[in-house]
Amino acid sequence: MSQKLVAVKGMNDLMSPQIELWQFVERTAREMFGTWGYSEIRTPIVEDTALFVRSVGEVTDIVSKEMYTFEDKGGRSLTMRPENTAPAVRAYIEHGLGQQPLTRWYYLGPMFRYERMKTGRYRQFYQLGAEAYGPADASQDVENIALAWSFLKAIGIQHVTLHLNSLGDAADRPRYLEALKAYFAPHVATFSEAARDTFERNTMRLLDTKEEALRPLVAGAPVIGDFLGDAARAHFDEVQALLTKLEIPFVLDRSLVRGLDYYTRTTFEFIYEPPSGESTLGTAGTVCGGGRYDNLVHELGGPEKPAVGFAMGLDRLVLLLEALGTQAPLRPLLFVATMEGELKAHAFKLVTDLRLKGLAVDFDPRGGKIKRQAERASAVKARHFVVYGQSEHEAKVLKIKNMDLPDADPNKEVSVPLDDLAPWLLNASKAVSVSSSP
Repeated sequence: MSQKLVAVKGMNDLMSPQIELWQFVERTAREMFGTWGYSEIRTPIVEDTALFVRSVGEVTDIVSKEMYTFEDKGGRSLTMRPENTAPAVRAYIEHGLGQQPLTRWYYLGPMFRYERMKTGRYRQFYQLGAEAYGPADASQDVENIALAWSFLKAIGIQHVTLHLNSLGDAADRPRYLEALKAYFAPHVATFSEAARDTFERNTMRLLDTKEEALRPLVAGAPVIGDFLGDAARAHFDEVQALLTKLEIPFVLDRSLVRGLDYYTRTTFEFIYEPPSGESTLGTAGTVCGGGRYDNLVHELGGPEKPAVGFAMGLDRLVLLLEALGTQAPLRPLLFVATMEGELKAHAFKLVTDLRLKGLAVDFDPRGGKIKRQAERASAVKARHFVVYGQSEHEAKVLKIKNMDLPDADPNKEVSVPLDDLAPWLLNASKAVSVSSSP
C-alpha cells in the first residue's frame, strides 16, 4: 500500500474561501504601496547562505537554528530565504542602485524558517514588506511607519498600538554592551546553556529571549535609550515629533530590540491589543515590525547608504481578519442560473460579455435544477441571483434577486432590462465597495 502524500508539516495549502481574503490583502497592498511611491521587487527564493549569516547575525535563532540550508550539486551552500531585507539589499548592491538618491521597494512572498509552530507562525510563511534606501532623515522613518499604519487601517485592523524605540548608532553600542554584560554577569551560572552561549557571543540578544525564566531579569536590565549619543537622540526626538504631527499614537518601549542584528536607531512594532484583552494571535500579538539598518548596505559590500523598512506576516494578518469577521469583497456580483439547450448558450454569452466588461459574474456549467443552482449561488456568496429562462429571453428583462436581503424586503427582487444590466451591475459594485470599506 502506497504512503499517503500530505503537505510538509508547517507548509499549508491556501485555497477558497480563505484565498479570497489573501487576495484582498495583497491587492490592497499593491494599490496602496504603489500610491506611496514604492515599486515591487521579487528576489529569488534561494540565496547564498553567507548573505544571511553576515546580515541577520550568526548567533540569532534564525541563522543558528531555523534556516533551511542545503548544498547544491555544485557544492555551494544555499539557503531558502528566512526574511527578505537581506536579499533586497543584495539586489540593491548587485544592480548598482547606490547611485540613486532614493529607492523605495515593496515585496510579497514566501519565507522559510524551521521553527516551533504556533498560532499564525508556520515554516513556510508569507511576508509583505517595504524598504527605502537613501535618506537618513527622520521623515523617511516616519513615512515607513505611516505606510504600515495606514495599510493596517485600510484592511480593517483596528486596535493596533505602535511600540517605538531607538537602538542608537554603532558608536553608542560599546558602552551599552559593557553595562549589559556587567548586569547579567552575576546571574550567568543560573542560565540555560543556550542563554549562556548568547551572553558570551551577543549579549544584547538576551533582551529578546523567549525563555520565561529570564523575563524578570531582563525586565530590570539597562536600556539602550540611556546610552544614546547626541545624533541618535536628536533623530529619535524628530521621529516622535513627526509621528505626533501626523496624529499617529505611539508608546515608548525601551525593551524593544527586534530579533535581527542589523537594526540601528529607530525600531518599531505594531502590536494588536484589542479592548477585550484576548488576542486571536495568542500571547504574541505583533503584526508588523521594522526599523533602520543604516550600516547593512555597506556591511554587505555596497556604498554607505542608510535604509529603513518593515515586514508583516500575511498568515497572521489573514487569521486576524478571519477572527474579526472580515469578508473578502471579491464575491460574485451576480450568479446566472441557466436552462438547457439554446437558452443555455444565450446565458453563457451573457455571462461572458459581462465578464469582459470587468464584472464578477458566475454560473454553474453543469446547469441542472434551479434550486440546486440557487444553492450554488449561496455557496459562492453571490450578491445577486437571476434565472435566464424563456420568458426573460423573450422579454429581454431579468428579475434580479438580492441575496443579501431577507425575503420580506420589497427590494429583494428588481426587474432590469437586459441592455441595462451591465451599468446596473457596475453601480451595484460601486455601492458594495463603499459599504464594505473599513
